[in-house]
Formats: sequence, C-alpha cells, structure tokens
Amino acid sequence: MSSKLYFAYGSNLNQTDQEEWALEQNVSLGAMTPLGRAWLPDHRLVFSLHSKRRHGGVLDVEPASGHVVPGVIFQMDETAWDAMDRKEGLHATKSGYQRYPTFVINAAGVPQQVETYTAKPTFKQAYVEPHPDYVAIVRQGYDRFALNDGLVGPTASDVLDQVAAGKTPPSLIRQLFVYGTLMQGECRHPFLKEVGSRLVGPRITSGSLVNLGTFPAMILPATSSSERQRSSITPEQKIPGELFELQDPAHDWPVLDPVEEFPGYPALANGAYAMYHRTIIKVAPQDRLNLEEHSWTWAWTYSLADHSLPQQPIASNSWRAL
Repeated sequence: MSSKLYFAYGSNLNQTDQEEWALEQNVSLGAMTPLGRAWLPDHRLVFSLHSKRRHGGVLDVEPASGHVVPGVIFQMDETAWDAMDRKEGLHATKSGYQRYPTFVINAAGVPQQVETYTAKPTFKQAYVEPHPDYVAIVRQGYDRFALNDGLVGPTASDVLDQVAAGKTPPSLIRQLFVYGTLMQGECRHPFLKEVGSRLVGPRITSGSLVNLGTFPAMILPATSSSERQRSSITPEQKIPGELFELQDPAHDWPVLDPVEEFPGYPALANGAYAMYHRTIIKVAPQDRLNLEEHSWTWAWTYSLADHSLPQQPIASNSWRAL
C-alpha cells in the first residue's frame, strides 16, 4: 500500500465515472479507499484546463487566500496511483495535470500531507467553460460524500455552479470560532474588531483546553495518542466559545494568523514553525450537546500545533471559568 494519500476534489469523487473510464481504457483502478472528507485551505476551484474527452473545461485548484476547496482523502495502492496518473494525463505532452504535494485539513481538523493534481502550467487558461454533464458528475460526487453538509451560506454545489459559470464565488467558510483571548472583552478581541467581524453567537465544540500561561489552546479530539500523553488529558469534553462571521477571510487571515503564530499553509508545507494551526471544526449551539446532530456547522478556529509547550489542563474546559 502506498504511503502517499490522495486528495480528490473533482470528477474523481464519482466512483461510477471512474469505473466507466477504466472500462474504456481496459485498466485496473486498484485499491482506492476513502478516509473521509477534507478541505484544501487557501485554494479555490477554477476551470482552467480543456479536456477533449469532457467536451469542455475541467476542474483545477489554484492558491487563493481565504478560500477552501472541499474534497475527500483516499488511501491508494500503487495500482491506483498508476491508474490515476494515466487518467489525469501525468505523462501526456499536449494537456493534463501534474502531481501537487500540499496540506489538507481532515474531518478531525488535523492538517495532513497529501498529493493532488493541478493543471500543467503550460496548458492552463483563464477560464474554459465546462460541459453540463461534467459539472453534474462532480455534483454527484459531492452528494456521495455529503460535502454540502454543515455549510452556512453557499454550499459546495453553489460554489461549483458559480465557478462553472466563470464567476468568482464567495469564500465557502467565513465563520471563525474563538474560545480564548479573541473573545469579547478579552485582550486580543480588538483584532477581530479590526477586521470587521460580526458576532453570530455562543457556540460549543469538542476538545479540551490547556493553559499556556496567559492564553489557552485547544487540543482536538483526534490528536494523536503521543500528543495526548504529552498533554496529560483526554480531549472528549465540550469547549464553550463565540462564533464570528468574517467579512473577507482573504483580508482577515494576514491580520489574525500572526496573532496565533500560524505562518500560513504554504510556509507550513515548507517546514515553518507553527504554535497554532488554522483549521476547520464542527461547532453547534450551546444548548446542543451532541455535535453529530444536524444543528452543527463548519467553522474555522485555531488549535494547538506545538504540543511541546508547557501547559496545564483547564479543569472547567472554559477560559472564562478558569
């Protein structure tokens, strides 16, 4: 089994479409196991590549601060990688994609190294109108993995349709969950005022809080066992906090990321230090104790990245109740 994980964001979310291609080409798809939904942060969808087989434009991703691309992480064996390279035209000379190593945020909120595919620069165009059948294939993949669930405002399918029409869509996730010094009345809240955020209301999420001295940090429920041992806690509690809506994440992250000592995803991919990760989690109203109910939504937050920092568990799991 290959150790590399694959992030799919387009037609490869549609199993039926893959099987039809494999039948046409008389190739084996190998073993391709979905590991769960994920997000490609600070990127956006574009139709920048023409496909003769698709009779129009096909999806690509490009860096774009403030945007996020939904998709699914797959574990693939070498046969599956060989098939995917062939399907994506990795060795084609007149078109096709290239492999793209990057970070995605998995369903537990943990940044994870993967590879995906982006259009070869030589063949990229500003916009290539897609055939409606191709857009429908991608939308069916979204439905297969419930990629529209938990989104406030535009859904993943809404963004897909806008990009297919040649429009620049709004950011898919514009809400930020805060639980410490960015909350109202706390010392770093002026940074949220500076970016013009709007309070949505109180929310909860799963995890545990630790005290780093003069500010807290969230430890995610799916943090690795070794990190849990260093933190001396089991993150199974609920964290109270506040949910804010950002006006323009592309403008706001350069203000907020330095506050949390997060270098940005391109720098993270190059090995830069991060005290916190800007990540995506489930949040719910405070009167809902079960985050698996339909009331939850996706939101950005900052979770602890450097687990070697001196820390103390917060018994109440609430910064204000400390």
